[in-house]
Amino acid sequence: MRHGVSRAHIMPHGGNMMSLHVAAGLGLGSAESYPGLFGAFGGFSDEVHIRDGMASLPTAPGIGFEHQPALYRIFTELCD
Repeated sequence: MRHGVSRAHIMPHGGNMMSLHVAAGLGLGSAESYPGLFGAFGGFSDEVHIRDGMASLPTAPGIGFEHQPALYRIFTELCD
């Protein structure tokens, strides 16, 4: 515990793959997600499965949007 806050109490949110990766990579308590909301920006790749309120972690490299076709297309168009 540092500054009176435990990692278990830190919860990235935004409903996207990156929040899931941040929570897992930093060993945080959880990540708040909103599958089905926010269009292409919400939800997970097909590799992630939800069971009993827990999301599996993908094994593919990257921060996640690379395997979400609609979101990847948006970022690709912005970078061209």
